[in-house]
Amino acid sequence: MAIVTKDPHAWFVAENDKGIQTIYNNETLGHNYPFGFQVNFSDTPTPQIDQVTLYNLSKEHKDFYHRKQHCYLAFNWGKEKKILAEGYISKIDMTQHDGVTDTQVISFTEGTNYANVKARKLKISKKKKTNKYKTVKVREKDHYKNTWEHWTTIETYKSGPKKGQKYVKRHRRSKKVLVKGKTKNKRLKYRGSKTVQVNKTYRKGTSYKKIIRGIASQSGIKISKIDLAKDPTIKRPFTAKGKPLTLIKSLLKKTGSQMTYVRGKLEIVNPKAMKRTWYVIDDKDLIQPPTYNEDGSGDKGTWEITIPLVPEITVNVGIIMKSKYLKGKFYVKAGQHTSDGENPQTQCSLVSM
Repeated sequence: MAIVTKDPHAWFVAENDKGIQTIYNNETLGHNYPFGFQVNFSDTPTPQIDQVTLYNLSKEHKDFYHRKQHCYLAFNWGKEKKILAEGYISKIDMTQHDGVTDTQVISFTEGTNYANVKARKLKISKKKKTNKYKTVKVREKDHYKNTWEHWTTIETYKSGPKKGQKYVKRHRRSKKVLVKGKTKNKRLKYRGSKTVQVNKTYRKGTSYKKIIRGIASQSGIKISKIDLAKDPTIKRPFTAKGKPLTLIKSLLKKTGSQMTYVRGKLEIVNPKAMKRTWYVIDDKDLIQPPTYNEDGSGDKGTWEITIPLVPEITVNVGIIMKSKYLKGKFYVKAGQHTSDGENPQTQCSLVSM
């Protein structure tokens, strides 16, 4: 069935503490406000940066926008909103003037960038036995000490040339004296415990899915979906250390899966899964014939197609090609939803399944 391209509706909605501002276009009287946009999607684990191009805004409407505001862009061939991208405003360009039209470009980043989450987020507190020391007051025992007692007496020479003269005679004798014990500081050693920061270790036999969930939860990384192509278990204990996002990427190599952002939400997907949303594209939908793009790294090349904008198409969506130029099953590796205000289109890079 061909894509129905009538009754286009587009919304750009931003909100702050004071309220919500909606730019709305359905090409009817009172709502005929065309605006351009570019929404990117890719199977890389990096948040996409999208753009909205607004024309001839009043000062009041222009001053509403500020960095870090939440916003979303929606489009549909009909009245129901279908969100193409959601995120936070990251850049507001200077207004450009060409003498007739004022052009305002607003960039917003989808989702949250976890690339800068620090390795210390993977540290946990652990009690460890260690030697400790304390100083106490200790009183020594009383003890007896040997000493000498000295005294003198006046004596008289009884013979010799000094007979009859007096002199001082010195005496001494040994005796024991009680010595009171002193109080002094003494350093005592004992076994105690202290809290240290260590990396968490997963036991042998733990599944990769459990490790990935554990690392994400511990570091505050929100993964909305985990679909692994295979889920082996580790053959030896594994210590989780390093930047969390980098660590998850390295673990995914063993599972045959990929990490990607889908409309601002971080997901882990199986690129070969047959259970996915499928769209049939035929020659009535193609705006131009598909072209083939070689991959210089030796991987599979991609087929590039351009069709009227389909809001549901994003990364990893399945495409069944029924064109005279291209047939078979593919999945979306990357692409863009674009509009110059009048020609909403979806460009896709397809990989054969």
